[in-house]
This record gives sequence, structure tokens and C-alpha cells, in this order.
Amino acid sequence: MTITIISPRSDDAACVPGNRPGVAHIDPDIKLVTGTLCSASEDWFEEPLERGLRLILVQSGQLRCRIPGQPEHLIEGPSLCTIASDGDFTSAQIYGTEKPLRYTIVQLGVEALNDRSGWLPEPLVRRPGGDPRIMSCPAPRAMQALASQIATCQMFGPTRDLYLGGKAMELAALSAQFLSGEAGATEAPRIACPEVERIHAARDLLVESLQEPPTLDALATRVGMNPRKLTVGFRKVFGASVFGYLQEYRLREAHRMLCDEEVNVSTVAYRVGYSPAHFSIAFRKRYGISPSEIC
Repeated sequence: MTITIISPRSDDAACVPGNRPGVAHIDPDIKLVTGTLCSASEDWFEEPLERGLRLILVQSGQLRCRIPGQPEHLIEGPSLCTIASDGDFTSAQIYGTEKPLRYTIVQLGVEALNDRSGWLPEPLVRRPGGDPRIMSCPAPRAMQALASQIATCQMFGPTRDLYLGGKAMELAALSAQFLSGEAGATEAPRIACPEVERIHAARDLLVESLQEPPTLDALATRVGMNPRKLTVGFRKVFGASVFGYLQEYRLREAHRMLCDEEVNVSTVAYRVGYSPAHFSIAFRKRYGISPSEIC
């Protein structure tokens, strides 16, 4: 195992003094990255997604993350964000500027996606040829304590490599235990494959009916589920409530139309199911500017 200290991006971020980010290559299938990021930029930063399973423990601060095929995720510490990817994809992040982002990442290889032990939650299970998958949840105190041990390691040389390697594997094991529900976490039960298909069908019905979406009861009836199960399953699969996802999709689609099409704000508002007045309020709250500033 070797370890190399790397520098943060020089364009818009700086590392808090005394806590330099580092990466430990534990073996070909495990990598540990830890550090503190202070961002002065409100721009999106794109980077390739490594193939495999990425366990991102955000100890403090926040970021917004976009990956193909998924709604935007807001990740606030302390939380565990898990990304599964087995293709050539790119992610985009924008980092909060109000407080430093303290993070610890364990990157596992593609082999981890095979999930022979069955510990991966349904939203992360490998689907050959599919988009990357993402889910996030509050991080238990045991993970936060382990991340602090990694960040404050005072060892050097081979001893440090050995210590960090053990901590990385311990963090991966603790994450697997937590995500599988074995640690007594209040995770919802696993969702059966037929139910996942129904939840995806419900999502399709929503985005096809932006102007007049069905009620929760009607949506549940159309896909053959009860409303409570649909609500729990939707949050587990997509990381948002049914109508939280709908609102996010509406605003993202509206943003796309304003940028790519020659249409006025009122037309866009009606197309995505808003009145112009409510649309302007929701859009400003989501993007920090009024829709007329894009046109």
C-alpha cells in the first residue's frame, strides 16, 4: 500500500491549514481520500465517476451533486452518500461556501457491485448498462468517530499507511453493516424487484403529466400499490418524496426550456404545471434567480 498527499483544486478551493487532503491507495480495489475543502466558487465542478462503489462520508458542510439519470441530491453533514457506477459517467458538484466541507471517501472497485453478500440496498443494486445510482442518509456516530480518527492520524511512513488502510476497511465494513440494516438502523425494509418496477412506473406517470399530475392515491392505484408503500418506496429509490421529486423535475425541466428554447416565462410555467406567479417564487427559491433573468 502507498500513500500520496495531493493538493486541492487551485481554481476555487483551498484546504484548511493543518488538514491537507490525502489519498491512500490501499490495494487495487480500495482507495481512501480525506480532507477539508473551503470553496469560494458557486460554479458546478465536473469530474469522471470512478467505476465501483463510492462511500462518501460528509462530516460537515454541504454540497449538491448531480449524476446522470437521477434527481439532484443535496448532501449535508453528517451524512453518508453512496454512489454505484459501472460505466463511463460524469458527476457534477457545487460546494457550499458558508462552511468548510469535511469529507472522507472510500472508493471500492467494481467487484463490490456484484453484492454477493446481499448488503447493498435495492437503489444501489447493479443493473448492467444502467445509469449510476445514488442514495444518502444520516451518518451514525460510529462513522463520524471513525472519520475523525482518520483525519487526525499522527503517524508517518509505512505505519501510517497500515493504520489508514485498516481504518478504510473498517469504514467500508461499517457502511456495509449500516446500509444492510444489520446495525439496527431504522432503514425501511428492502423493496422487492416488482415493487421497484411499479415505483419507476409511478415516476414515469408523474413526468408525463406535469400539467395535471395524479393525486397520490390515484397514482398508487394506477401502479398497483398502496399510498404509504409508494411513498416509502419512492423515497428509498429516488431519495425524495413523490411530490418532492415532481417539484424538482418540474423546475429542472423549466430551467432547461428557458436555456434551450425560445419561450417566455409564462409559457414555461404552464408547461410544467405552475401558474406564472407560483412558478417565479419556486424558481427563485430553487436557483437563486428569477426565471426572467435566464430568458
